[in-house]
Amino acid sequence: MSPTSYLGLRGKSLSITMSLVAATAFALQGYDQAVMNGLLTLDTFNERFPELKKNANVEGTAVAIYEVGCAIGALACAFVGDVLGRRRTIFIAGCIVLIGVTIQSSSFSLGQLIASRVITGLGVGAFTATVPMWVSECSNAQERGRRVLLQGFFAIGGVALASWIEFGLYFVKNNEVNFRFPIAFQALFALIITSLVMFLPESPRWLIKQDRFEDAKKVMAALEGMPEDDEVVNEELSLIRDAFLEEQRQAAASVFSMGPERQFHRAVLAVGIALLAQMSGINVVTFYSTTIFEDQLNYSPTNARIFSGCIQIWQFICAGIAVLLIDRFGRRKLLMAGALGMCVAQTSLAGLMSDLSNKAAGEAAIFFYFVAMFFFPVGLFLVPFMYAAEISPLNIRHQVTAISACTNWLFNFLVAEVSPHAMDSIGYKYYIVFACITLFTFVMLYFFYPETKGRTLEEIDDIFIQSANIFDPVKVEKKMPQNGLALASRIQHIHDEEKHAAQHSENI
Repeated sequence: MSPTSYLGLRGKSLSITMSLVAATAFALQGYDQAVMNGLLTLDTFNERFPELKKNANVEGTAVAIYEVGCAIGALACAFVGDVLGRRRTIFIAGCIVLIGVTIQSSSFSLGQLIASRVITGLGVGAFTATVPMWVSECSNAQERGRRVLLQGFFAIGGVALASWIEFGLYFVKNNEVNFRFPIAFQALFALIITSLVMFLPESPRWLIKQDRFEDAKKVMAALEGMPEDDEVVNEELSLIRDAFLEEQRQAAASVFSMGPERQFHRAVLAVGIALLAQMSGINVVTFYSTTIFEDQLNYSPTNARIFSGCIQIWQFICAGIAVLLIDRFGRRKLLMAGALGMCVAQTSLAGLMSDLSNKAAGEAAIFFYFVAMFFFPVGLFLVPFMYAAEISPLNIRHQVTAISACTNWLFNFLVAEVSPHAMDSIGYKYYIVFACITLFTFVMLYFFYPETKGRTLEEIDDIFIQSANIFDPVKVEKKMPQNGLALASRIQHIHDEEKHAAQHSENI
């Protein structure tokens, strides 16, 4: 019998293809998140939707409502993600995006525009909750970081592409194609995803969770490029199955349980890093950089768009650097570097933007927008999505990643909604808020977030199982040898904990 292949691919070529399809989903996410930035100052767009310029509340809501759709779409995966599986969830999300983009690009009223942005957001939110988990569960420990961070590289590429498409179409005057085409273009990404994802392998860990061990074996063999009866494949799958069965033997799966698996502890870490990453203030630049350059720094519309486009190209390059660094330096160091770098950038922007009459200060402020766009993609853009999938136990991984992604989008919404008001009312002091938050983020990362680089998802489980309190995971991980997981000792540790708890209850 010939070995199982997908699109005629096996081994590394199959893994790369999966990574590229997954990355296309995030290219869509980045493009859609940035596409409104340049449209807000177009005459044709404001003539079609005049309510936007009349009221800052309406403008903020029209931009930010997309994030609400994303949050709902991400949270929905907590309920349907395990029922549908990773591939079908991604396929349905892509179909929803196509519907939303079709309506959005043909909108002739503000209500139609807002509704379509919510629909598009539903699909994109489901992408962000599912795609990093799918890739993480299908990748080995040595390549997992690069494969997931490739999605961030494409996402920033989507942001840059949106900026430059809008710049080119800015010179198309008195024709609504200059805002309808940029909106419609993102359908291309969704078409690629929906056309290919069902021909690619399902997550072997999800298959094991569904008690489909033989199907999981075929997938794992195809991903590793090995025969299905290979001893390495069988041992790895047996370890995953035994670890999952042990999780099931514990208390009922819930993000709120705090047994030996420390589910609630891990869920709090996943949600916390998603929240803190968004509260770094990066979306002030992503959503409103063109507006800031025109209205506050007094640059011409052309120069404002050139600066915005250059910032996104720079961010795209930095996202590529992140792909090269993630498996060399690890998640923890990049997260801390991202937080500290954003703190420096926001502090500097607060000082420089305090005197908008000073042209030199305004020019220097642009430099620190570039600084922010270096540190955010390197440490805080996609690493939180990956980290949430890595630290979650298999039996509730879909729930934790969904809640984490939902949190990401809700706070994304908060920043997008509040920013126009904040910049009008407190001006440069708005950057001080983000400087304080990013400093706090650095402290939290240092004390509470363990490294996951180079470890299997089951080894990461072990880090938390051996932890007695919230401060332990960082110390346990540093002492644990790489590739040192022994399932027997893992299970024995849980049994010892249960025995100790039972003796304690008897004594009481």
